[in-house]
Amino acid sequence: MYRSIWLFVLLLVGLGSSVNGQNATQSDVDRFQGAWQPAFMRNLEGQNATSEELKAIRLVVKDNGFTLTNKEISIAGTFTIDPSKTPKTIDLVLTGSKSDERFLGIYEIQGEQRLSCFALPKEKRPQVLRPSEKGYLMFEWKPAAP
Repeated sequence: MYRSIWLFVLLLVGLGSSVNGQNATQSDVDRFQGAWQPAFMRNLEGQNATSEELKAIRLVVKDNGFTLTNKEISIAGTFTIDPSKTPKTIDLVLTGSKSDERFLGIYEIQGEQRLSCFALPKEKRPQVLRPSEKGYLMFEWKPAAP
């Protein structure tokens, strides 16, 4: 009898953590919604974007889709996140690309800012938001002005 009670308790705890994980994911997805502009960006060569370059970039997130534009290009895609991991993970797939060509990244939400760091497809996921080595795309996003 005690064994049955323990199995029932474990089942409830497992279901509760699964629901909490889904809630955490939806909560973070909700926090990404809207229009964003980078406050900071570092490219794959380790160079910081200029203020003019930052002003030209805009990210719009709707549901789990995004569009990233600047004066020259427009990129669209989808993302999935996992806030239960440490650090929190985010994967991007660009529209028209193969599903195995994912940009693996990590993210953090700090008040109104969204920090993220990505590796190129087929490269290992970054382990820190601000790696010192080259080969990663880093962003600090702030809400875009209307």
